[in-house]
Amino acid sequence: MKRKVRQIKSEVQVLLKVCLSVFENKSPDWNLLPSMRIREAWEAGFNASRVTVAVVDDGVDVAHVDLRSAFSPDVSFDFVKFGSLPIPAVSKDTQHGTQCAGLVAMEGNQCGLGVGHGATLGAIRLLGQDTLNDALEGDALAFQKNLIDIYSVSWGPKDDGLTAEKPAKFTQEAIRNGAIHGRKGLGNIFVWASGNGGMNGDNCALDGYVSNEYTISFGVVDSTGAPASYAEGCSSVLAAVSGGDSMIQTTGLESKCSVISGSSASAAIASGVIALALEANPTLSQRDIQHLIVHTANPSAIRDITFFENAAGLKFHPSVGFGLLDAQKLVERAATWQNVGEQKVCRKTKLLSGDIDVTDCVGVTRTERVILTGSVIHPHRGQVRMHIESPHGTVSELLPLRSKDESSDLLEWDFVSVHFFGESPKGVWKLRVISEEDLKDPESFRVKLTEFKITGT
Repeated sequence: MKRKVRQIKSEVQVLLKVCLSVFENKSPDWNLLPSMRIREAWEAGFNASRVTVAVVDDGVDVAHVDLRSAFSPDVSFDFVKFGSLPIPAVSKDTQHGTQCAGLVAMEGNQCGLGVGHGATLGAIRLLGQDTLNDALEGDALAFQKNLIDIYSVSWGPKDDGLTAEKPAKFTQEAIRNGAIHGRKGLGNIFVWASGNGGMNGDNCALDGYVSNEYTISFGVVDSTGAPASYAEGCSSVLAAVSGGDSMIQTTGLESKCSVISGSSASAAIASGVIALALEANPTLSQRDIQHLIVHTANPSAIRDITFFENAAGLKFHPSVGFGLLDAQKLVERAATWQNVGEQKVCRKTKLLSGDIDVTDCVGVTRTERVILTGSVIHPHRGQVRMHIESPHGTVSELLPLRSKDESSDLLEWDFVSVHFFGESPKGVWKLRVISEEDLKDPESFRVKLTEFKITGT
């Protein structure tokens, strides 16, 4: 099972061409456009000194002058060489984890301040071998789940517009168990980058780590506020960060500074912002964080797309979720936030048609996520699109077309949407699955639905 670090090609080219010493002693000002108001959150008195963030990647230069005080061996491990110090080999291709760690937690000694400076930094080295097995990946994502608050992840399946891959059994169970039971019952926060395959016609609906009931994923916008050209969107993206066309200074290997861009940066930046919210209120659950992001994200900062509005009055778009992260508003709301309480669930099985009646849904009054599990049988799955309409008329595209994807079938897949956040789930939901390809044999296109699940309060 191959894993690809999420870096856009232009980032690698720049890193090869730029002398890293040019960037030394020049701090990132975090005045990226459009503004996420990170500095304003700091000025309100928040860092992340009571929060632990683990970067799950290719290792971290834990001796870096900007990281060594933040680093804790208690929440770190090398799953490549099975040692306590997750240090990468020195190579231009092995500083990705160090770069992401800097965006989260660097201390301002040389390369600047991380968004969540003050945080305890965990480094979990998982990448660096040609293949990964499910057990190893699961162990890494379950490591020290009661000590780690946030797992920051900037890798996933190939962003080639062809691949459809999801976590295997042990990995998915580690994510599910952590999100529900980690942090001593508050739930670990798994932050995922949505992907860099936009220019390949890719979509994160076919990435089962992003399109996942238990992870929080982020898109990225450029300095104009438009979704970055390489960025992937899908119905599970919760919000976006800025900096999509910026080379952001961060830590590199051997105590040097480097630069990073792409959706890799989005996951790390979002992890830092969430760490500030947990500093403001350590009692926040994983679901509280989702509510706070939805209700404080800024759609007015986004350009060049038309937002949809759901029946709860929330604006959304697959590329950017509910808008741009607003760090200041997030921490201010977090400080006085009342916990949402126990999650409620409605399930429907034995689904025989495209209309799903949940009028008898008991317990859930406001939707958080909708998860449809099933299989699409088709000779060219990239020619199938799927959307679902709520009882209130809100439409979410669960599966878009992928013109390059000529593989057959999509089996036992979770199609996840956050677009109905805040809506009442009761009534009839309408599922539509359409083949854009005119098939000679109609029997070669079938949809087998296993479960329709609504989570919420």
